[in-house]
Amino acid sequence: MKIGNLKALPWYLRLVMFVAVATVLYAGFWYFVTRPTRAETQQFNNEIAQLLPKNAQAQIASQRLNEFRAVYKAREEEYEELKALLPEQREITMVLQGVQDRARGNGLVLKKFSPKDDVQEGNYSGKKIEVSVTSSFASLRAFFEQLAHYQRIVSITNFQLTQVDKQTSMKTVDATFDLTAYYVSAEKLKPAAAQPAGSGQVPAAVPPAKK
Repeated sequence: MKIGNLKALPWYLRLVMFVAVATVLYAGFWYFVTRPTRAETQQFNNEIAQLLPKNAQAQIASQRLNEFRAVYKAREEEYEELKALLPEQREITMVLQGVQDRARGNGLVLKKFSPKDDVQEGNYSGKKIEVSVTSSFASLRAFFEQLAHYQRIVSITNFQLTQVDKQTSMKTVDATFDLTAYYVSAEKLKPAAAQPAGSGQVPAAVPPAKK
């Protein structure tokens, strides 16, 4: 159709023809020109859809990891505190020396300080010492008060108290008791360290003897 003939057509037919040509051009452009871009965009959208759940899981795992690190650090600190209260076997001599120093510091006269058989209780052990002292009642009470606040775990059992026949201001009572200093043996320390701190049972210190 010639241009001259096109002008002779009614305006609405020309409009229809222009719309049809524009539609064909747009369809060709959309299909042939933008097709690779649309395919690449769709591929990106698919990859994003796959990565979003993985990203959410990674965030949850990261949060749990941070929580685990905080819990592990707290348990590690708690374990170090408990290890200070419950020393290793090689440190038990220093613990017993500390008990003797406290006894002498409070004016107690040590008449007997004899080791007995060790006691085994679960994950820990105890070094039992048979002790016999002479002192005033006030000094003996001060000694037990210091043991109650001692950084190491010790207990007093089989306590007996008698009056001295010939009393002085510093010697009024004789006392005998078993002192047990608790410790962790070397073979039990390694498996205990692998467990969360505070999971094992620890003996409580026995309070000072009653008046």
